Amino acid sequence: MAGESPQQGMAMDLFETNGVKIDISHPRVAPVAEDFRRNIYEGREARLVHQVIRPHHRVIELGTCTGFLAMQVARIIGPDRVWCYEASRENAVLALHHFSLNGLPIALSNAAVLSRRSAAGRTTTDLFVSPSLVSSSLLPIPRRETVPVPVAVFEEEVARHQANFLIMDIEGGEVDLLGTAELDPITGIIMETHYRKAGIAATDAMVKRLYDRGFRINLRNSGSEVLHLYREGHEADLEGAW
Repeated sequence: MAGESPQQGMAMDLFETNGVKIDISHPRVAPVAEDFRRNIYEGREARLVHQVIRPHHRVIELGTCTGFLAMQVARIIGPDRVWCYEASRENAVLALHHFSLNGLPIALSNAAVLSRRSAAGRTTTDLFVSPSLVSSSLLPIPRRETVPVPVAVFEEEVARHQANFLIMDIEGGEVDLLGTAELDPITGIIMETHYRKAGIAATDAMVKRLYDRGFRINLRNSGSEVLHLYREGHEADLEGAW
């Protein structure tokens, strides 16, 4: 996918926020352009990134969408320590467009990331496609087209990149991934939860499993469905984050 650009030969309206440029004239971004102008698009997540990402972190982001958060992370720890995964091909092309605009060579794979248990025997999975920038999902969406997308195995990707921090917004897919994956190398998580898509019981069961595996919620900085979790024994990473 390297080198693809959705806006070649067209004038762009670039908006700079948090030190990165966003093409708000892009057809997929235009509906949320005002959210970017008001600094509320992924605003809580962006603040968390600046509060908790440390130089020793190696970050995997699932559901990179526009690339906005990945670029924030890359400006802190360097683009060679960030690896992105996006199931929607349209969003993957958009993220690469933004990476190029900002001179940030962040690695991105157009793939859905599943746990080893859920991916067993599968090379593709169905993505339920929404016309909205942020609403395509691995969970069934009534009356939506499905497209097959390649599968990447979470545990293998974490090991390959020696990743220790996870950022994710995968529209309800988090309940299966975090409910079944081995998480030993991960010491911190920034994630958006999705009660309406995944359900309250499934989301609560996911959070309980994370607690059982030593993760704790930073309640001061979590809210509006966005959670910051840290693993016991790594409280030093929270210095200045409270």
